[in-house]
Amino acid sequence: MISYSEAIDLILNESKSYGSELIPLNYALGRVLSEEIFADRDYPPFHRSAMDGFAISYNEYLKGKQFQYERELHAGFTLTKLPNESVIRIMTGAPVPEGFDVVIKIEDAILSETNGIRYVSFPMEQVLQWQNIAKQGEDANKGDSLLPIGTQLRLSEISLLASLGKSTVSVFSFPKVRIISTGNEVVPIHENPLPHQIRDSNSVTISTSLLKFGIIPDQITHVPDDQILMENTVKHGLDCDILILSGGVSMGEKDLVPNILSKLGVKKIFHKTAIKPGKPIWFGKKENTIVFGLPGNPFSVQTCFRIFIDPYLRASLSLKRESSLKLPILGSKKKKHDLTEFFPVQLVTKEKTYLVSIPFNGSGDIKAGRYSDGLGIFPSESKQLDSEQVIEFLPW
Repeated sequence: MISYSEAIDLILNESKSYGSELIPLNYALGRVLSEEIFADRDYPPFHRSAMDGFAISYNEYLKGKQFQYERELHAGFTLTKLPNESVIRIMTGAPVPEGFDVVIKIEDAILSETNGIRYVSFPMEQVLQWQNIAKQGEDANKGDSLLPIGTQLRLSEISLLASLGKSTVSVFSFPKVRIISTGNEVVPIHENPLPHQIRDSNSVTISTSLLKFGIIPDQITHVPDDQILMENTVKHGLDCDILILSGGVSMGEKDLVPNILSKLGVKKIFHKTAIKPGKPIWFGKKENTIVFGLPGNPFSVQTCFRIFIDPYLRASLSLKRESSLKLPILGSKKKKHDLTEFFPVQLVTKEKTYLVSIPFNGSGDIKAGRYSDGLGIFPSESKQLDSEQVIEFLPW
């Protein structure tokens, strides 16, 4: 039986890219860039007025002087400064013509008109050169690297890509994933179970967890604890990039998964880790197919996906490894074993933000993760966590 950290290292050693594809920008939210993105021109591409007001030359400004103006410039248009032109009215977003290097906002302007001639004056003692002007290239110069490979595309990145004219974008492709839930006691969620049966929540938990990455499983199957049926189902299921099984990996007479995987030529990388819940987890590979065998209890499945499959997918999609979050726990907690324990916690903010342990009745408790914000980690070497002690936190 190996430690949690050893298991993570072995899993990450098997991570790999599943290629890349070109997709429309409208469908790129949450995807991961497989290309570096460069500025196609200067941004702003011209000296841009940041205010509605008046454009004037810094060297010509004089407090209280009445400047005659005739022309206005709106965003989307341009004009050339005339030889004797001292001021123009300008709108936000318009290109500031060469010869002007100050924009004074409309609120600071005193407007007047005499015999149909328009004038403007300003009450400030002085102005600053380039005030209220976004200078050409101040955000980015043509050719600047703006987004590196491995960037997950959130709303801000999507907006940036649209500004750069990227109607399509190259992203890392998703792996082909199949899910198999096992067990004679398991029935589909839409069926009414008999007193000795339970509904198949595990396949829903796994497929929903995959959706966090945008991955939709290629196939979801249930198979009873029958040697021939399970062997045929698993054999067919291996025709994918990642096969995720739930149940059948412990030590019971009907825990058939490890032997079937071995018979089908799947190489075991490890079986069992020193954690709770999720101790019986199985991990291996056959050629290009990665196989995760998760325990059957609902909270074990949710926990094992978060602590093992989640990091594998992040690495394979070229996402950065998550930074460790550390927060104080509110109230003490004890354990008698030497396993690394993962327990559901809720974020509670008082004078600062704490982790509060949520009581539950073991990994088979269907409400174990209810209201939780993630997992607190009880280190293997510790037997007690004291109130206010800082521990690692894994948000869902």
